[in-house]
Amino acid sequence: MNKLSELIFSGRLKAGSTLIWRRKSVGVTHKAFLRADGLIETQDGLIHKTPSGAAKHLNGGKPVDGWLAWKLEDSGMTLGELRDSKEST
Repeated sequence: MNKLSELIFSGRLKAGSTLIWRRKSVGVTHKAFLRADGLIETQDGLIHKTPSGAAKHLNGGKPVDGWLAWKLEDSGMTLGELRDSKEST
């Protein structure tokens, strides 16, 4: 089980949530969707096991800390903030 699926299972993250990554330096906003199995589907239809993998794909193969890059569209909280918080959503 990956970290995202653990967050879904615990009820701290909802399957179907929209994730956004605003890249101000290049003027682009990416959207992705959290699947019930804890995988991330980017708008181009590709499936990623981790937030960093999804971000790396959209960054031309250059590494990105996806836990910091991706935010929940509804709350603005990063996935890392959610992972590290003790409170439930």
